Amino acid sequence: RMDYYRCPNAELLHEIQRRGYKPYGNQDQLSEGLRKDDDYRGNDATTVETITKAYVPPKVNLMRTAEFGKTIPASLLVGERIIHWTMNTFFPTLQLFFESGLSCTIDGGRLSDAAVDLDPKLRFRLTDCTHEEDGLLVKTPLPEKFVGPTPSIGILEAVIGQRTSIAVKYVKPKPPEINGLLSPPQLQATIVQEVHMVVGLRLEGMDRMEFVWAKTSFPTTPIADRTWGDVRIAGLRDDIPVPFFGFPQKQTKAGGEAVVVTKKSMV
Repeated sequence: RMDYYRCPNAELLHEIQRRGYKPYGNQDQLSEGLRKDDDYRGNDATTVETITKAYVPPKVNLMRTAEFGKTIPASLLVGERIIHWTMNTFFPTLQLFFESGLSCTIDGGRLSDAAVDLDPKLRFRLTDCTHEEDGLLVKTPLPEKFVGPTPSIGILEAVIGQRTSIAVKYVKPKPPEINGLLSPPQLQATIVQEVHMVVGLRLEGMDRMEFVWAKTSFPTTPIADRTWGDVRIAGLRDDIPVPFFGFPQKQTKAGGEAVVVTKKSMV
């Protein structure tokens, strides 16, 4: 979560009004209100705007091509049917596996300590498929007798987007002078806006586009660092098998979980 408590009162008032709320209370109450709104609305609270772009900027187009392949147009995903997906197990990526035998990787690894995540409605829709996230395999919650052993979700639209989001940055002010002596400066923060690339998907059962995005694990950062990262679609491949075409434990109930990778320290 972002830490708003060291931000100037004027910036807190402006941000609350931008979100459509009426400001109330002192600086601590305003800060706590923003944090609660972040918790409740998630990415909807911190998003200023999202627009569609015709192409990926060169700096994003060329990132990490050795690992995941060249960037492809988003339109190539339209018509594919998702049967499985993995996210953030080893790398900050969302990997989609299709009924056609192809797969693609939505890569968010340009920003250090980043993780890929999804807008709420996109996440809700994708969880109808068996998937793996952060080393945890989750079986589809849908009854097999209605959807078969491998339910699939069709991609109706796919776009590249540019999103503007707010971020909180730490700034180090000049030390104040008291009686001719310099005293240690108090760390302060400021609310800024960052522009970052996102990938939009509209799946079957969704009435609007929702987006895949990347964010650092440390949301309040020094002014020189970024909070939001860029994502891109790395090329369609036919040489990566689906990790688990079904589920390793046949008796596991719908919505059941199994640990695939333990990411905690073993020390």
